[in-house]
Amino acid sequence: MTIEAYNPDSTHVLFPHFCPCKDCPYYLDLDNYITKDGTYSVKNGSNKRQRFYCHGGGHRFSEMAYSPLFGHHGSFKEYTQTAKMSSYGLSCDQIADVLERDSRTIGQWQKALGQKSRSVHLALCCLIGLTLSFLQIDEIWSYLKRKKRQLWVFITLEAQTKFWVNFELGSRTTHTANRLLKGIIYLKPWGFEKFFSIVTDNLAAYQRAIFFYLRTVQFAYLQIIKQRRNKRLVAVKKRLLCGQESDFPEKSQNTSYIERFNLTLRQRVSFLNRKTLGYCKNQNKGKWLMWINLFNYNYCQFHKSLREDLSGQPIKFQRRYNHLTPAMKMGLTTTQLTWRDLIVAPIAENAHKFPTSTVW
Repeated sequence: MTIEAYNPDSTHVLFPHFCPCKDCPYYLDLDNYITKDGTYSVKNGSNKRQRFYCHGGGHRFSEMAYSPLFGHHGSFKEYTQTAKMSSYGLSCDQIADVLERDSRTIGQWQKALGQKSRSVHLALCCLIGLTLSFLQIDEIWSYLKRKKRQLWVFITLEAQTKFWVNFELGSRTTHTANRLLKGIIYLKPWGFEKFFSIVTDNLAAYQRAIFFYLRTVQFAYLQIIKQRRNKRLVAVKKRLLCGQESDFPEKSQNTSYIERFNLTLRQRVSFLNRKTLGYCKNQNKGKWLMWINLFNYNYCQFHKSLREDLSGQPIKFQRRYNHLTPAMKMGLTTTQLTWRDLIVAPIAENAHKFPTSTVW
């Protein structure tokens, strides 16, 4: 099942509407009848906001009630600009200077956007399901606080669709690798009956976590061992730990896809930049910033490598390419999502725990 982006002017929405007011006896009741009840203007923005009516509780609520940004006294334009600048590598202080806001306000907006990004991503992955065929796992590092310790970011990428599956922040230990694999298992249903391949580097924590958490799954596992001398790559070896070499086509026996993704991530997350003074001061703030970038990468940005060539179509005046986002290629959405879609999407914090039959 695929879905379309949330459109305030359409009856087809990303998720079914529910009452988000915790004092209402019909809170989170999907059988409750919710209808539109006009729009209203706000002082801090020119865009009108949608108002809904809860027939079960007999009260009205704003579309912003579906967002953690409710009550933060900002405009849609400011929220969108904050998300976009966060996705282009600007720090919190730089965004505050551009928007002429306090840096603490920007930090609160980033946290709310990160929380909503996490909820939407988990809900889509859990309710619709992922098609995993070729996973690449790697880690990158930066400093935490005043260079007192290293902060590692463990990342999982589905190489064929360029879909960023999940990530974990922590130390370079088995504990962080275990949490990463737990996150992949949590995103069921993604087809345990299907065979897929995994490629990582030679970090021992990956091997232990993969064989423990994927012990009931059919997979092939290949390690890429890179030998360096004086910080220069001198040799690359391959170690097959599970499966056969035929399970890995010629262009898949490497970690090049996720290595290229690491470069993109370092460019777009301010505290991961090389040779910077803006290291991550708080791990939780870094986590919400990563979730903002995950939503932007998977659902908002078209990827050139995923576009479909339409030049062979015998239709006159047709565009040459059909551009796709990783979520569209994965089958989670049928169109590109926007930051407004994220903010006003009717989804609760625990919506990803709803049974599929109940939601749809």
